Amino acid sequence: MEVDNHRKISSLSKSKSSPVVEQESNTVSSGSDTKQMKPLGWKAMPFFLSNETFERLGSFGIMAIFTVYQLNENNVSQVYVAARFGAWNGVADFLTVIFAFLADAYIGKFVTIVLGSFATLLGMSMVTLMAIAPQLRPTHCTNEERIHGQCIGPNRNQLAFLHVAMFWLAVGGGGIRPCSIPFTVDQFDSRTDKGRKAINSFFNWYYTTFTLVLLITSTVVAYVQTVSWAWGFTIPTVCFFCGLVLLFAGMRIYELVIPEGGVFSSIVQVFVVAYKKRRHQLQSVGDGIFYDPPLKKTLCSKLPLTSSQFRFLKKAAIIDNNDEIKQDGMCMNPRRLCSIQQVEEVNWLMIIVPIWASAIISFLPMQIGTFVVGQAMRMDRHLGPKFEIPIPSIFVISLIIIMATFLPIYDRCLVPTLEKFTKQEGGITLLQRIGLGKEISALF
Repeated sequence: MEVDNHRKISSLSKSKSSPVVEQESNTVSSGSDTKQMKPLGWKAMPFFLSNETFERLGSFGIMAIFTVYQLNENNVSQVYVAARFGAWNGVADFLTVIFAFLADAYIGKFVTIVLGSFATLLGMSMVTLMAIAPQLRPTHCTNEERIHGQCIGPNRNQLAFLHVAMFWLAVGGGGIRPCSIPFTVDQFDSRTDKGRKAINSFFNWYYTTFTLVLLITSTVVAYVQTVSWAWGFTIPTVCFFCGLVLLFAGMRIYELVIPEGGVFSSIVQVFVVAYKKRRHQLQSVGDGIFYDPPLKKTLCSKLPLTSSQFRFLKKAAIIDNNDEIKQDGMCMNPRRLCSIQQVEEVNWLMIIVPIWASAIISFLPMQIGTFVVGQAMRMDRHLGPKFEIPIPSIFVISLIIIMATFLPIYDRCLVPTLEKFTKQEGGITLLQRIGLGKEISALF
């Protein structure tokens, strides 16, 4: 079999689109794969960052005051708000998985973002309408009535309108969350050093604007809410609409990556083919001859077959005598042969799953937010005789502590000290940072 495989390599290597690669070389010999796409990179960023800033300003602005609005104006209990908020988060997170699959397999990231944006705009408009139209909320409850438990809650129609609004907000979040960052990364060429550096720089800008938006929504928008609920919801909705307009303004310069089909079918295919070829032996030197076809028109970098974990999956990419390759470098029967790219995608997915699963318990700290609002409503928040801190602004305290104290100490003191001991850039790895963060979160 080994002799036949080497004959197959010699015959295929004459073609420019040879899909075969030896493990030691990790080179791509396909002519079609060497076509360099030239995304515009930073030229698209003003549109996208502006859209992201306005989008978060709108969505975060709504959520920052939504809990307070339900407690004060909808006359519902804190337990009810916590339960509905948890259900809303659960639906949004579940829809994130569905929209991520649809984006990768069928409709693309940009279309998914657009659909999610329209759904969010509809939900925000409904919430704003609740604050404007008195027919969509119960009668106002005075402090005395609230103390004696005499407040009239929302009727069935008002609750239905509220739940529909929250549903559209969940649909919008499910469409935007999984695609916003990957869509931005598509605008850079990750196959070059310049493109990878630009991606790292983008993340710095992304999270900088993220933090600034949190500060604005927790202070300015929250203060407007104390003046008027209608304006408190209208301003975020208008900001979100402006972000959507900016998103469409940059359509001509966006790099739109074509969906490549179902992801789950590819994962199943790797396991099935690896099982069928379970009796194949991986060679000690070079690990054998593997199928490495050209990628479709995409900006993704090829994944080399270098992972040492789950080596049994490599057998799915081994070429044997029964595998036939077409002239364009593609396999005649995908049920019998998988590419290196498919194998490595499954390999890395299996590595990531434990890290992802460890974050499931993080839903518990999220429930604290609704109860913090309840505590803040009972606090004396006055600074002086006239100014009172808005309830959502209580969350700014944690941001200020992080930005003003922890980040400088971490960057200027902890990182240099750790680098001296570990001899590693950054002091510790990203995985160690994640683990350390989870430990601290569990302790405090």
